[in-house]
Amino acid sequence: MPKLIDHESKKLDIAHAAWKILLKEGMGGASVRNIAKEAGITLGALRYYFTTQEELLAYTEDLVHANLAEKTSELFMADLLPREKILRLLIGLLPEGRDGDSAPEARLIFKLNASYSGKSYDRSRDSVYQAVKSVMSNLVMLNLLKKDTDLSLETDRLYLMMDGLAMDLMLQATEMRTDKVRKILATHLDSICKEQHGGDHF
Repeated sequence: MPKLIDHESKKLDIAHAAWKILLKEGMGGASVRNIAKEAGITLGALRYYFTTQEELLAYTEDLVHANLAEKTSELFMADLLPREKILRLLIGLLPEGRDGDSAPEARLIFKLNASYSGKSYDRSRDSVYQAVKSVMSNLVMLNLLKKDTDLSLETDRLYLMMDGLAMDLMLQATEMRTDKVRKILATHLDSICKEQHGGDHF
């Protein structure tokens, strides 16, 4: 009896192979031939699931963002004080090195490729941008932002800070230690949030 193959499961396997190639060789190495080899299937079999390289890479990018969005949701559910929760969430969306979550690095590769290929980058689809918006909304809901804070500006500022930190961590092979990243983010958050009673940070 022929073996039944779950269509969506196989697409995920191929996308994970593409993801792996992206991290090892960058976008230049992500040819359908290389991805098929990494996935252990023929080129013809790959084209059965994805008719074009563009379709495959778009699917892989969606998978990367879904991974980061799921991580964001999990961290938002953590039973922690707001400041600690937000810091852990933001740090969790940054590259962690060889043994850490590779989704933040893959996200940056896709974002940079959009710039190099002349395409406009739709940040509304960016899981990190959505996470930053959620962080800022959370601060508003808890009445923690300083009076007259420009929410739109500060959302953009934190988003750009996250991209800058992600790029630096990726280029420096995560040489910048987590405690330094935490201090940078904490200093920024403290600059836009009210001091609590007794002069403590939120």
